[in-house]
Amino acid sequence: MLYPILVEHYVWFGLLLLLVTWFTRKDKPETRSNFMYGYGMIVVLGFLLALDWVAGIMFGLLVLEVGRIFKAWLDRKANQLKK
Repeated sequence: MLYPILVEHYVWFGLLLLLVTWFTRKDKPETRSNFMYGYGMIVVLGFLLALDWVAGIMFGLLVLEVGRIFKAWLDRKANQLKK
């Protein structure tokens, strides 16, 4: 059920991935630009070649980006509890 939603809103998920990457990777600008170029290339090639399965890859990358920030937040909270 999630897959048709991803394919239907392909462009929006691509833009959301780039936007989330922009904000989550703000501590290292060089790394951020590399990820932005890579993710942008994946989004554009998937769209131009009409590869629907790339929508699932974009969703996975989006979850990884948000998960990385969530894990850092959880680690900070765990360290606060230990003190």
